[in-house]
Amino acid sequence: MKKKSLPVTNIGTTSLMMVFIVLCMVTFAALSLSSAMRDARFGQKIQAHSDDYYTASNEAETILAQADRIFADAFTDASDEKEFYRMVEEQTQAFATAGRSDGQFVLSYRVNLNDTQALSVRLAVHSPNQIKQKEADSFYKILSWQVIHTDTWEGDNTLKLIQ
Repeated sequence: MKKKSLPVTNIGTTSLMMVFIVLCMVTFAALSLSSAMRDARFGQKIQAHSDDYYTASNEAETILAQADRIFADAFTDASDEKEFYRMVEEQTQAFATAGRSDGQFVLSYRVNLNDTQALSVRLAVHSPNQIKQKEADSFYKILSWQVIHTDTWEGDNTLKLIQ
């Protein structure tokens, strides 16, 4: 009787399969780790931007409250519309710019978020007649409250093909 011998290829196939499985697992682990690190950095950037935005928004709300007090004082002290707008413009010139735009008296100011962005606020100030006739529930209407870029972008599209 002949003894049956085990084929050598079965042992090698199992080893190759195990090596392949381990390599796949290591590759997927490395991809998962790099993805998690990228997501963590992105989350930190979003958190920093949100913190900057809400800090600037709080400062803009403080300026808006100050302007609201100025509007109320000018409304009670002014005798006519022209004097009302003159008083508002005079008392807000320290933190805002005022002027006429599209037939409305517009007050605008900026609060910096970071080096390249600012929160821009534009208000349309209602006339004393509108306020007296109860057409307006406040002294102003917010025209815009938006983040704007204050820095110019300069892209570099050059390719160094031959040095």
